[in-house]
Amino acid sequence: MKVLKFIFFACIISQFTSCKNNSEGKVKEDVVQDTTLFNSSDASLVNYEIPEWYKDAKIGYWATWGVYSVPAYAGDHAAEWYGRWMYTVDDGSGEKKGKTFDQRGLKTAAFHKEKYGDPAVFGYKDFIPMFKAEKWNADEWANLFEEGGAKFFVFMAMHHDNFCLWDSETQPYNSVKMGPKRDFTAEMKIAVKKKGMHFGVSNHSAWNGSFFEYNHINGFDGLKKENQGLYGTGKVDSLAIDRWWKTTIELADKYQPDLYYFDWGWNLKPFQEKHRRKFLTHYYNKALEWGKGKYPAPNVVVNYKNRAKLPVGSAVLDLERGGMKEIEKELWQNDTSLGLKSWSYAMDEEYRSANQVVDMLMDIISKNGVLLLNIGPKADGSIPHEAAIPIKEIGAWLKINGEAVYATRPWEIFGEGPTVPNEKMHGDQVEYTSKDIRFTKSKDDKNLFVTFLGWPSNDAIVTSLKSEIIDLTSLEKVTLLSNNEAIKWNQKTDGLHFYLPQKIDKNDSAYALKLEFKETVPQFRK
Repeated sequence: MKVLKFIFFACIISQFTSCKNNSEGKVKEDVVQDTTLFNSSDASLVNYEIPEWYKDAKIGYWATWGVYSVPAYAGDHAAEWYGRWMYTVDDGSGEKKGKTFDQRGLKTAAFHKEKYGDPAVFGYKDFIPMFKAEKWNADEWANLFEEGGAKFFVFMAMHHDNFCLWDSETQPYNSVKMGPKRDFTAEMKIAVKKKGMHFGVSNHSAWNGSFFEYNHINGFDGLKKENQGLYGTGKVDSLAIDRWWKTTIELADKYQPDLYYFDWGWNLKPFQEKHRRKFLTHYYNKALEWGKGKYPAPNVVVNYKNRAKLPVGSAVLDLERGGMKEIEKELWQNDTSLGLKSWSYAMDEEYRSANQVVDMLMDIISKNGVLLLNIGPKADGSIPHEAAIPIKEIGAWLKINGEAVYATRPWEIFGEGPTVPNEKMHGDQVEYTSKDIRFTKSKDDKNLFVTFLGWPSNDAIVTSLKSEIIDLTSLEKVTLLSNNEAIKWNQKTDGLHFYLPQKIDKNDSAYALKLEFKETVPQFRK
């Protein structure tokens, strides 16, 4: 009897609790909502889903531009590192590196002394009033990137030099309070969004603490406390990390970007993994708050470098001037520059051709990647003619062949041919040939695209599509996208033969063939 009474009263209490919860529906919803937010654990962050817009985009542009664009001198390294190298002092040892110098910077230090004088008198900070951006027009930039086929644009909001190109309340060294007196990030976002592109920002300030270390070591203007908002203290310490966090969060919260790119600086030991996880948690949850997406798909992207630094699947891995050998399971990004030496503008820069970029693009997307292509504008805000030409040529190719690029997905294999890049720096600087073929497929799985990275011959053969390994009887039509001409084909034991037209521009960047199937793209025989 006691047991029955206990069960009876337990049921009454249960019903009462249930009624109470139902009557407090708002409270109950809040509790449920709290469980659909990201936290910094592996289990939570790996639930992150990459946005469909980013998977479909395939190509975006990026501009490395700032105070360093004023001297525009690369020396023996890179123009955007001018502020680091101008303070190097040779110790006379003949070594490649010492406490007071890195040999890569000595040419820049000599140039600075000759043109601007002693860095103790004319320091990096003195370039700020010279950064006027008098020809800068956000709409003109956006027009060019749209013409170049971009689906998103990333703005260099802050480089290693710690100078913000936005209206910062946490960093007095910014483009609104100093120099050009303009909020470039805000203006660029408006222009990009008007074109229907997604807007991203990049932040390289994590390394600022060490970037100006030669300034401090050699006793220049970084020792003065009033200049350390720009120069830091010469090391990545707790103050540097705290300053980095404030500006990093401010940039995200104020401009609500669709993509946030980080350079390798936040991989340094003083930062620790908790700082990277803390940012992901903050940014993804903010994106949900802004209404960009719903958990676990915040509809934003974070780019990071070094596979080991974040849980796989929690953000998008980025390779700088590198490439993959095979198809990656997780979507990744290659960031590289039209300029072969520097990322920012340099007077003696050499540029990639449109053909090189298109070949690289097709290799990247065939392996589940996205290309972020950088240019270096001049200090006045104008785009160098040498950079604008290939951008327009890339766009012209994409207008004709974009069906083989946008909204595609990798196939079972990336392609065939002798040329394979690698993940290391400058691993993307390879020359593709007509023997290099890359595959992509429409995301509805109905069309396969076969792209030759050079003119193959009128009888083009794809050996990986030979009859003994794949059944192509459901192939209904083949079209050469270059001229929208139907192409005859024949599958044989040595491969799939395409009989291409005699009269065609054989100097084009690449040649994409669209293979349409009765139902879905067939798979290789097992």
